[in-house]
Amino acid sequence: MTAHRWAARVNLLLGSALMLAVWVLLVWTASRPALKTLIDLTPQQVNSVAPSTEALLRELREQKVAVEFHLFFPRPVGQPADEAMAQVLRIRGRLQELTRLLLRRYQWLGGESVAVFDYDLQSDIERTRAAALAFGYAGNEDAVVVAAAMPGRERRFRSLSLLSDLAELDLPGLRDPSGPAQAKVPTLKRYLGEVVLSSALKSLLVQGTPVAYLLRGYSRTLNTDNPTIGAAYGRFVAGLRNLGFDVRDLSFSREHAVPRDAALVIVLEPDLEFTDVDATALFDHVAGGGRLFLNYVHSPREGWGPTGGKLGELLGYELGQLPVFHLIPDPLRRTSGPGLDGNDAVARLQLQVSALHPVTRRLAQAGTPLEVGGARGLRERPGAPAGMRREPLLQTGPHAWLGRPGRDGYPDLKAPPANLLQPFLVGLAIEVDPKTPAGGPETAAPPKGQVVIVSGAFCNNSGIEAFGDLAYNVCNWMAERRVLMDIQSNQYAPRQMLLQTPQVERVRWLLFYGVPLGFLLAGLAVLYVRRRS
Repeated sequence: MTAHRWAARVNLLLGSALMLAVWVLLVWTASRPALKTLIDLTPQQVNSVAPSTEALLRELREQKVAVEFHLFFPRPVGQPADEAMAQVLRIRGRLQELTRLLLRRYQWLGGESVAVFDYDLQSDIERTRAAALAFGYAGNEDAVVVAAAMPGRERRFRSLSLLSDLAELDLPGLRDPSGPAQAKVPTLKRYLGEVVLSSALKSLLVQGTPVAYLLRGYSRTLNTDNPTIGAAYGRFVAGLRNLGFDVRDLSFSREHAVPRDAALVIVLEPDLEFTDVDATALFDHVAGGGRLFLNYVHSPREGWGPTGGKLGELLGYELGQLPVFHLIPDPLRRTSGPGLDGNDAVARLQLQVSALHPVTRRLAQAGTPLEVGGARGLRERPGAPAGMRREPLLQTGPHAWLGRPGRDGYPDLKAPPANLLQPFLVGLAIEVDPKTPAGGPETAAPPKGQVVIVSGAFCNNSGIEAFGDLAYNVCNWMAERRVLMDIQSNQYAPRQMLLQTPQVERVRWLLFYGVPLGFLLAGLAVLYVRRRS
């Protein structure tokens, strides 16, 4: 036997041994519980969840919390009368499918602590009626009931509408107002399964309903009812209510004092200075252990830019009058400088987030992008009062400047020389030591007051979807609902890859011609080598 044949046999033997070793390794890896994973192969990965949802379900399993999802999806009766009704039925079917897929993931992650019950009134009448009576289900729409029971406590539950809560629908208006009325044909824009279900689940773990007061009278354009206008705050207020807050209006027109049941006070886009009386009322609230969330926004109108006034003196902060701009990052690096300017986008500030404060720690660790628009510089006031700790929360990059008015009276969008660029603070947290109780030092003191100030719009209807995490974190942290923090960062959105026509053609050429031709050339090369040998 020649040496060449011996080498071929040894090579075959080594190859077989290597394949056997790889197989044994795969079997061993698949049998290890710590290395097990669930791979999502569904189209668009419709039942994938965020890491924080996985951590939530893991914690609930470790704490022996019984989690239940009850699905009430009645079957449609009859035929749709028009295309609009047919589209609604298609959307219902799609939402039911997405919800079932998502809850399978929840059940797999939660193990024995998570149970899913799917009811059918036609095939399981008694069981469905008993569940409907227990959860107050009326039987007229698709609903998901989220229930949770902590060890030693009674079960709490919350009912969610499949169409109203778990989906974002587009309902266009009449196409031709002057002609005959046409039916509205809705479209499904986004499925909100993960964020709504996880938010509801976390809210069930928190006892009580904190009251958040919205201070009125200091913003002449504030709208907290409309959910569609970009500058309004309807979606932010609705989000607070979905998280379990009791949102109420507060006015100092009759009584200059914050109600005693206030978990926090929210002031959105004030364009007037606080009066001395109202500023003292807000400071007394904070000094007594209360919580205050201030969100200032730059306005181009003359006299609409409060700097803090009396409240700023009491808390030791002040805002500038000019807007803060920053160079636009240039990913293509076509310019020699650090970024671009001369565009309205310089007013949208991409911020650096503090990794130390509880409100922003998770956002910083996750690398969550945060952006504000129409910000003004925020700083600690010279001679700020003692007994307080001020901690930076949000800061621009190093290439920012103040937009001073140009010849036309509008802020100049062109950046000054590089030596005049600098970072600006736009977010600040203030901790206020409580006042000494009337009973003396031996009497238990109230908790420390907390103030969070953010300069720049970010939680209105235009920004709440992408950057509302910070606002919800502030409110949950102030209301001592730490378990609910960061839930809004886990918004579910189907992920997909969009290919343009030229890309599709290239893929087709690769699959139909490139891959077979590659195999053919490889086979010819092997045949040629064997014949030469």
